[in-house]
Amino acid sequence: MSATVTIEQALPRRVRLLAPPLAWHREASARIAQALASEASLARVRVRPATGSVIVEGDDEPLPAALLAARLAELLREERDEHGQPLAARHDCPAPTRLARAVVTAVAGINADVRVALGGRGDLGTLLPALFAIAGLAEVGATGRVPVPSWFNLLWWSLRSFMSFNIRAVEEEVKEGRDGELDEIVNAL
Repeated sequence: MSATVTIEQALPRRVRLLAPPLAWHREASARIAQALASEASLARVRVRPATGSVIVEGDDEPLPAALLAARLAELLREERDEHGQPLAARHDCPAPTRLARAVVTAVAGINADVRVALGGRGDLGTLLPALFAIAGLAEVGATGRVPVPSWFNLLWWSLRSFMSFNIRAVEEEVKEGRDGELDEIVNAL
């Protein structure tokens, strides 16, 4: 397993654990929530599939955070995804490479120079789309034909347009985790 369970918050009757391999695995999250909820002295277990966050609440006695983390890690080792494979964190991204940082730094410097040269009226983010639009119109004017975009350009534009015009929906989905169904399942136990 590429990630371990961490204790994010430990209060006497409430423990929040982070299990990145659970992220975006709804069915596995529900099974693990039910397994933890069946443990003695646990009043409520909530799993947020968007983040892999597991919130355990107890009624009477203080909760042993380390034991809960160990039990969750044990359940994660046994759990499988919809393809029968062990759970793996889907959003583990390595840190940027030195080359990536160098390119970002160079482009940021060029962008700052362009902004200064234009007196703060524009930057690469405004100039490049305008230049691409002008180049496209120039091609149509020179050839007299409107070329049909290739399928991958159409696909990319559709995804990019969706993300641009629905950014609030995407942000809300990530922030809230849309885990109401899991809360209802576990609270019914």
